[in-house]
Amino acid sequence: MPPVLTRPIDIPFETAKAVKAHEVYLAGRPNGRRLLLKGANLNGKTVDTLDLRRSILTGASFIKAHARVTNFGEADLFGCDFSQADLQSANFERADLRGANFAMANLSGAILRGADMRPGHVVNWGEEEKRDTNFTDANLDGADFTGSNMSEANLAVSSARGAIFRDVVLHAVNLAGANLSGADLSGCNLKNANLTGTNLDGANLKGANLADANLRNVDLSKAILDNTNLMGAIHRDAEHTLPDDIEQALRFHSTWIASNGRTGMRAEFVGRDLRGLDFSSCDVRGVSFEEADLTGAAFVRSELFLTTFRRATLEGADFSLARLAGTNFTDSVLTNASFVGARIEGAEILDPQGRRTGKSLPVRFRSADLQDANFVGAILDGVDLTGSNRTGSRLEQATIKNASGLDAA
Repeated sequence: MPPVLTRPIDIPFETAKAVKAHEVYLAGRPNGRRLLLKGANLNGKTVDTLDLRRSILTGASFIKAHARVTNFGEADLFGCDFSQADLQSANFERADLRGANFAMANLSGAILRGADMRPGHVVNWGEEEKRDTNFTDANLDGADFTGSNMSEANLAVSSARGAIFRDVVLHAVNLAGANLSGADLSGCNLKNANLTGTNLDGANLKGANLADANLRNVDLSKAILDNTNLMGAIHRDAEHTLPDDIEQALRFHSTWIASNGRTGMRAEFVGRDLRGLDFSSCDVRGVSFEEADLTGAAFVRSELFLTTFRRATLEGADFSLARLAGTNFTDSVLTNASFVGARIEGAEILDPQGRRTGKSLPVRFRSADLQDANFVGAILDGVDLTGSNRTGSRLEQATIKNASGLDAA
């Protein structure tokens, strides 16, 4: 059922004239002119039902705008900002939506068939910047994405109940914490996608490719999995189940990460007894394990971006093939720990506007006990080893660059 329209069109006079000329252009009549509103500010404006097909609106801002049933078909909407906009039943068929922002927008019943939602590359202060198309916390219930390309798009904590994603390219898409109950994902390419904590109850995954996808904390028992490719997918089986309170804390944490702190809660296990627990393949970015006892714990293939292990006991812990960036091991005990094949690097520091500063925060092993730790095949690029005990740590079999404190006694 289409939304009820109660608001009159509300746009500047000159813009209204340009829209009228565009209608003439679409009709193929003389004196028509294609709508060109690059970078226009239409924040909070009402453009319900307007026919803006094939218009050029690159970089325009529609924040909190009302565009119900508006036709944006085949329009150039590269880098547009539709955050918090009301776009119910709007038509974006075959539109260029690369790098567009739909955070917290209402796209229920919208049509996005064949749209291009791959990352957009923009030049910011002389540097090229990649922007993923963003649907974080958006309402996508009943929307139709059939045949579109959404590679690397961010749909974290969005609601897409009953949405249609048939034959959509969802490679490396972020669906963490999203609600896809009853959605049609048949024939989708979800390779390397992040579906941590995603609700797939009643979802149709027939013929979908979920190779190497992250399915942690996902219940597939109610999903349709006919001829679904799950090769290499990461999921939690009964043998590796964490305690219920830990699992719940990590679910809330995944939502916190995906929503940039707007919802959910950061996981903190300060001083906890976590001996022997298996966090393998977990996304524990930003989690605090400060002063925790993690003797014999496993973090194989885990994501450890800005994770804190200050003064933690990690004797015999396994970080094989994990990815560590800006991780803090200051004053921790890592005797006999394994970092085989791990990627250990500095975390890039951005300014308040999200621009690169050229600086990074190293992985800190300051004053850590690394005796007999195994770094065979690891890559260390941006680490601080000042004051650490590295006796027997086999660092000579790792690839090391941009390290400080390596030559200290």
